[in-house]
Amino acid sequence: MNFTETIGYLGSILVAISLSMKSVWKLRIINLFGSLFFAIYGYLIGAWPIFVVNSYITLMNVWYLIDFSRNTACLSYDSVKSLGDNYFQRFYSFYEDDIRAFFPEVGLEHLKTAETSVLFRNMLPVGIFSLEVQEKGRARVIMDYLVPEFRDFRFGMYIYLKKSYIFRDRNIEILEAITKVKAHKNYLNRLGFEEKETLPDGSWRMEKKI
Repeated sequence: MNFTETIGYLGSILVAISLSMKSVWKLRIINLFGSLFFAIYGYLIGAWPIFVVNSYITLMNVWYLIDFSRNTACLSYDSVKSLGDNYFQRFYSFYEDDIRAFFPEVGLEHLKTAETSVLFRNMLPVGIFSLEVQEKGRARVIMDYLVPEFRDFRFGMYIYLKKSYIFRDRNIEILEAITKVKAHKNYLNRLGFEEKETLPDGSWRMEKKI
């Protein structure tokens, strides 16, 4: 296999992988690189239709990723108390298997007793954010879940950065999160949480200063 064929196969593999992504953000990123490699492949073999079409797809992926990352006006949240238990329970039940994969220790009743909100994008319910205020300016994040289609860093940046005053207004100086899931730990790291200790059950205790 020569260099040109390698570029073509790599583009094919990346495009195929992108189509298996549930997250629109991940789909766009992987598809961007797949279409870019395909465009290079088309140029190298002189197949101009392949080059032109995949160059266009690459540019569209870049445009959508930029637009997706900078637009936060459509993000909002509302408390479970305002929305009602029935609405929240139906939303939770629909995604329960996926929620339990990331938050195996957090049940529905726990969320009802905590300060829990439903996250909305364009008024579509896309996630859950739950908090328990502790003493001495601390609070524990019980859950910050997003459905697979919208699983990216937009809501994390919206809650922990853009809307961080909602914590400061309550004199919360440190946010704490405990997780056993490596993917969730990596997500928290990207949003400014630091690992403080490994607990006896193997979970990580993470902290973020507000």
